Amino acid sequence: MHHPLRLTLAVVPLVLLAVAGDAMGKSIFGWIERVKLMDSELVMEAKLDTGADTSSINAPAPEGFDKDGEEWVRFEITDADGDSHTFERPVERTVRIRSAAGTTRRYVVRMDMCLGHIRRTAEINLADREDLSYQMLIGRNFMEGHVLVDSGPKFTMDPSCHAEAADVDAADHADDDEDSEDNGDNEDADQAAEDNDDETDEDDTDD
Repeated sequence: MHHPLRLTLAVVPLVLLAVAGDAMGKSIFGWIERVKLMDSELVMEAKLDTGADTSSINAPAPEGFDKDGEEWVRFEITDADGDSHTFERPVERTVRIRSAAGTTRRYVVRMDMCLGHIRRTAEINLADREDLSYQMLIGRNFMEGHVLVDSGPKFTMDPSCHAEAADVDAADHADDDEDSEDNGDNEDADQAAEDNDDETDEDDTDD
């Protein structure tokens, strides 16, 4: 037999969290959500990680090329249903990931993404996440000022963004050299350090 008082006490924190989220103008999502890449029909299952500075997506074989004197990158993304789309984006910056296996170079681009009703254009790094639990990671650069994360539920809201222009995250992440990036699931613990050639060094302690 369930005690009415205990049920009431269990519900109260959730109600207070929802009220707090509304008061701050932020939406509450679960720790795993579906995210739509707006320039395609792809919908990715993504982990919402408040410990990660930047977002990340599985693009294991990016190809850099020159376009009108600027550095661009071509990459393919595949969703959980096996549907793929090839993207071409200008390179915003690059990061070097240092680990026990050596040093790898990672491109950072801007992508238009939709989480629930929230549509933003934010930086995302192109990583090889084939062996990791989730093919996409949503970091603070997308969530800040818009999203609160409830660590219990999953898939609380499907992407429902309209075609109007996205909110652009114009933050300069070159100033984030005091922040650490943790890609969750003991995947990464990256420390940013700005370099003179606009390339960021990050230490990877992948377990």
